Order: sequence, then C-alpha cells, then structure tokens
Amino acid sequence: MGTETAPAPAAPPATVRSVGASITLDYLFSHLGYFTLLPVLPVLLPRLHPHVGAWWVGTALLVSTFAMRGGALFVSGYLHRAPVRTTMVGGLLLAGCGFGALPWAPGVPGMLCCLALAGFGISVNGLSARAYVLVALSSPGERTAVFSAIQVAVNVSAAVGPVAANFLFSGRHYGLLLGVVAALYALAAATVLVTVGRGLRLSDGSGRPPLRLGLLKVMVTDPGVRRASWVTVVGSLLYAQLFSALVLQVALLTTEPSLRAAFFSLNAVLVIVLQIPVAFVMKRGMERGRSPMRYLLLGLLAFSCSFAVLGVCGDALVAAFAAVTVFTLAETLFTPTVSTVFAELGDGRPAVEVLGFRQVATAAGESAGSFVGGTFFSLAAAHHALPVFWYALAAAGVLTAVLTRKGAP
Repeated sequence: MGTETAPAPAAPPATVRSVGASITLDYLFSHLGYFTLLPVLPVLLPRLHPHVGAWWVGTALLVSTFAMRGGALFVSGYLHRAPVRTTMVGGLLLAGCGFGALPWAPGVPGMLCCLALAGFGISVNGLSARAYVLVALSSPGERTAVFSAIQVAVNVSAAVGPVAANFLFSGRHYGLLLGVVAALYALAAATVLVTVGRGLRLSDGSGRPPLRLGLLKVMVTDPGVRRASWVTVVGSLLYAQLFSALVLQVALLTTEPSLRAAFFSLNAVLVIVLQIPVAFVMKRGMERGRSPMRYLLLGLLAFSCSFAVLGVCGDALVAAFAAVTVFTLAETLFTPTVSTVFAELGDGRPAVEVLGFRQVATAAGESAGSFVGGTFFSLAAAHHALPVFWYALAAAGVLTAVLTRKGAP
C-alpha cells in the first residue's frame, strides 16, 4: 500500500506588526550604512583612488545610482519566483560586500564594479522588501502603516548617518568608515534572516510575471504615462543633487565636520517635521479635486527656488542651509506624490507595471542627476562658473513645470 505525504503545516499569517518590524529594521540598519557613506562619497572616491578626476566621480555616481534605482529590473523574473527572504538577504549582503571592498578595488574599473555591485544589492533588497509588504498584507491601511514606518526609519538613519560619515572622513579613517558601512548591511541581513519567514514568494497570488522591456514602449507611446515619466525624470535629476553637487558645494564652503554633518542631518530632520503637515495639505487639496500633478510641479518649482538661492549667494554657508531648507520642502511635495501620479495611470494595468514606470523614470533621472552633479559641478567650480551651474538646474525645473502645465510633452 502506498503512503501519502502529509502536507507541510501552513505558515502563520503575517501581521502588520511582524511585517513592520522586519522591514523597519531592514531599512533602519541598511540606510544607516547608506547614509554613513553617501554624504562623503563624492569626496571619498578621489582619496581612495588618487587618479579619479571630475569625470570619473560623475561616472561613478551615475553607475551607483543607476544600479541602485534600476538594477532589480534586470532580474525581475528571478525575484518574482525566488523566496523573499533569500532575495532580501542576498541583496543586503551584496551591498555590504560592494561597499566594503572599495578601499581594495583595483583602479577605476574595480571602483565602478564595487559601486555597481552595491547599488544592485540595494535595488534587489528595496524591491523585494516593498513587494513583501504588498504580498504579505492585503489591507491598504496596514500597508500604509508599514510604508510610513519605513519613511521614519530612513530619515532617522539620514539624520544620524552623516554625523558618523563626516567625523570618520575628517579623521581620514576611510577603511574604518567603509567597514562600518559593510557591517551595518550585514546586520540588516541578519535581522531579515531572523524575522522574515522562509516560504513566501513574490509570485504568490500573481496571475503572470511582470513585464520587462514592454514598460519602455508604454512610457514612450502613452501620452499620460509619458507626461508623468518626463516630470519624474526631471524631478529625480534635481533631487539627485542632494548627494552629488550639494555634497561638493558644502565641501567647498567648510572643512568643519560638524557643519557638514549638520547640513544633511537638517534635511532629514526637516523631512520628519514637514512631511506630515505637507501630506495633510496635499490630501485635503486632492479631496477638493486638485490633481496630484499640481503638487508634483510645485515640487519642481521649489527645487528650482533652492538652486536659485545658491546661484545668487552660493559663497555663503548660510545660503547653503537656506537652500537645503527649501530643497526639503520640495522633497516633501515631490517624492511621495510621484507614486500617486503613477497610480492615477492604472487603467487596468497590474500594480507592478505601474510601479515599474516609476522605477524606470526615477532610475533615469537620478542616474543622470548624479552624473551632472558629480561632473559638471566640478567643471563649473574649476572655471569659476558655479552660478551658471545652479541657474541651469533652476531653469530646468521651471521650464518643465511650465511646459507640463501647457500640456507638453
């Protein structure tokens, strides 16, 4: 007589508390590592590799940002099938290894490979973590609670990380700085390994795998998607200046590590303080019939105002702090509204495809912005033309907002 194998016991259902704890710890530790490096990365690379000039700094930032924002798109099929815990842990360990190996990377090619590996790992973990929330929790309210916790964790890390970054950098402890970053990513991986169940896959409950290159065709041919994508590309390009051109600007204005750290910590603290009231105002406006695109364009104009301040009086440190305050207001308008604008384009599309539009546009904009900030800022500074650089960025935001209001592109 044959024997029957008893089915494996079902895993206990995920709760908002358990999922929230897993994802919050992941983002807290991984982003503490991220923000311990990012505020000094443009000035750290030439210290680690003396032959790296302005063009290579910009290229390195472009490679890192592109891999971080879009790397997971190249393995979306695998991520769709693989266990969530495996992809999250794997992504975090890849990021830690990439950053940790930077001091020993063989020349510029090795440096670029390390940054690409780290960015790819961050992208894989980020996509897996957010998709885990969607798969594990069915209630929009529960998902919103977890995503809000992520926002708080990220900004706590953004407030603390730059302090450690600038003090370790100013003491020339470059190896220790990158070792701390790698250790924090390893700690994040350990928390995921302990808190995330091993059975869940992103394909659970899904009817078909996500589209890949088909996303690009829709972004070009569909007028609504094209419009939202173009605004997101430009806004992401302007946002990317925070950790590229603005890093270099502050480095020119002061060598005091506490002031450098305060510049970026101020951004994080202001996001925490401003995000809730700004979100309340936007919610009330949308309930009264105002389009989410309106707030996205207001974010572009606020970015432009912050760069105009630097164009007028960029030689003063107080102007840099004023600019980052306006920049933060722009961030609270722009960043959360991007997802809302793309969600309005659902039109029967799977949610993963709508989020894919956002990811592609953000990856393109932030990658280009990192290159612009890392390369053209340095070239403008060398030719004593920094006001021209800041005015050009301001004009890009204003022109995009005006054309979009008129129905273009």
